[in-house]
Order: sequence, then C-alpha cells, then structure tokens
Amino acid sequence: MPLPIAFALAACFAAVYGDVRDRRIPNWLTGSLAVAAVIVHGFSGIRSAAISLAVMTVLTLLGTLVHSRGGIGGGDVKLGIAASGMLSYPLCVPFLLYTMVGGGVLALALILVRGNARNAFSRAVLLTIGGPPAAGSGKTQTMPYAIAFAFGAVLVALSQSVAPFLRIML
Repeated sequence: MPLPIAFALAACFAAVYGDVRDRRIPNWLTGSLAVAAVIVHGFSGIRSAAISLAVMTVLTLLGTLVHSRGGIGGGDVKLGIAASGMLSYPLCVPFLLYTMVGGGVLALALILVRGNARNAFSRAVLLTIGGPPAAGSGKTQTMPYAIAFAFGAVLVALSQSVAPFLRIML
C-alpha cells in the first residue's frame, strides 16, 4: 500500500476514536498529517509538494465556507484538508466523493436511530437555501463525521489495491 494512503487511513481511524468518544478531532493529528503530506510529497519533487499544498489551500477555502454555514465541524474540516493533502490530486477527488456518500449513509442511520427525521430535514432545507439553522431544543446533535472520512479512505485504499472497480476515472 502506498505511504500516502496508509497515512491517510491511519489518521482517519485515529480521528474516529476521538470523534466518537469526545466529538473532537485533535489538532495535533490533523496538523501532523498536513505537515507529513508536504514532506511525503516533497520526496517526489517540488511539483508534487506544490500540488498537495494547492489541494489543501482550495479545501481550506471551501471547508471554511461550509463550516461557517454550520454544515460541518472545524475538526472535520481540518481532517478533510489534511487527508486530502496526503492523498493529493487525483486521489483526493474520489476520497472526498466517497466521504460524502459515507456521510450521507451515516446521517440517514443516525436520523433513523435518533428518530428526528423532521428536524433533520428542515435543518438541511434551511441550510441549503441560506436560512438560519432550525431552532431546536437548544442542544445541537452532532454526528462523528470522522467515520465518513474513514469510509472514504478505506474505499480509496481498496480501489488502489484489491477492488480496482471502485476507481473513479477523472
């Protein structure tokens, strides 16, 4: 397994532990992964390191926008940035797509388990059209999105090894 995929997988699984346990993804984990991404890709040349940095820069801008709208937590944004930087282009694209699918499945599962489909749907509609988040009981229910990132990392690893049919052609 290529080193960038192994690092991304390990970081995502470590993040799952903290996210499920405390709903926090440690900064040391995401920061270390981002620095390691630049170092690992730096061994392949300045162009590879620059592409990794460009991926992280673009995702920082997009992730900040999504986070500011209440769509995803800050630790999740940082994990997505660092893991995408480690995978770099083009592997970051299927990683993010698989992560979104995993996030959707996770959200549906949590809605069914928690039994709050109406509140979840109204919040999603309001966020989509640009309105304020739906008023709730005062306590926001979150989901451990690191699970979705781990799902994305696992599918990328499988697509690059034993399940090439999972590859997304760009």
